[in-house]
Amino acid sequence: MIFDFINKTKKRSGGRHLKMALPVLLCFLTLCGCGQRMEKKYDISMGLMRMNSVNTSLTDSIHAQGFSVGLAMPEDSSYNVDDITAEAALLIKNDDDDPKVIAFKNPYARTYPASITKVMTALVCLRHVTDFQQEFTVTDSSTITTLGSSRAWIRKGETLTIEDLLYGMLLPSGNDAAIAVAEASCGSVSAFVEEMNRTALEIGATGTHYVNPHGLPDDEHYTTPYDIYLIMREAFKYDEFRKIVSTANYSPHYKDSNGMPKTQDWQDTNKYLIGEVETPEGFKVLGGKTGTTNAAGYCLTMATQKESTGEEYICTVMKAQSKNDLYNNMTSLIMKIH
Repeated sequence: MIFDFINKTKKRSGGRHLKMALPVLLCFLTLCGCGQRMEKKYDISMGLMRMNSVNTSLTDSIHAQGFSVGLAMPEDSSYNVDDITAEAALLIKNDDDDPKVIAFKNPYARTYPASITKVMTALVCLRHVTDFQQEFTVTDSSTITTLGSSRAWIRKGETLTIEDLLYGMLLPSGNDAAIAVAEASCGSVSAFVEEMNRTALEIGATGTHYVNPHGLPDDEHYTTPYDIYLIMREAFKYDEFRKIVSTANYSPHYKDSNGMPKTQDWQDTNKYLIGEVETPEGFKVLGGKTGTTNAAGYCLTMATQKESTGEEYICTVMKAQSKNDLYNNMTSLIMKIH
């Protein structure tokens, strides 16, 4: 149907309007998913064409800069390293003046993000909330019964600050806290998810689509390693995000449903931060987010800093086969920084 439209447009206008119509069609194809299977890689030429069309007005309220401004982009869709066993990985120097792709494997492959979703959830919250000490009372929506779902163990009727909810979402990876963050930021989960997808398009993450704020599996909930880089790059512009994801342990003090004081002890799921995996010498982990489901495998995205120069890098490993494999791959990526 879409290709018929293109052909008709060519015939009627001699190609005059095709250039104007193409970006809109590309955005439509991106949003509907084009019927692609989850594990299928993007065609690199189509992917780059789609990315470079983002500077067209997508709606009356969405205007993105040219895609490549201040960014580094792998020119190939396969790999330039042969020692990464995970299905996809990406290492990019995060510098607006001198961005550089260091290592990549399947950077545009469509993958399930699992709890890496929560980086975007945090980003949308940071864009909408100005007072992180504002209190929010947890609703019944945060009651998640999915087997194996990670939780911050907050309950209906309890009152926490939005900052505490962000800690509960990003450290122990609480899916319940992610729901609360969404409701506190936009009033409802549906409105928040709509904003997640709008934000993804705005920053050029055209290979990403969300259906929830926490990352529990859904066929229509997906991203790419390159899009994760874009989302992390935006999130790390916020001091509040940097502070939270660099924290190994946090104890919130809040009120239970009866108004009585309550506290918990939350620990980050990033094994570099909590000292269970050794960070390569000469580097500092600035923080990030893990993600694990049966469909996604073991995933981790994080920022690291080269201590001798202060240079920052965003490192992402997607769909490793085990937790040990995940951290071995991430260490291998970091060691490629010179």
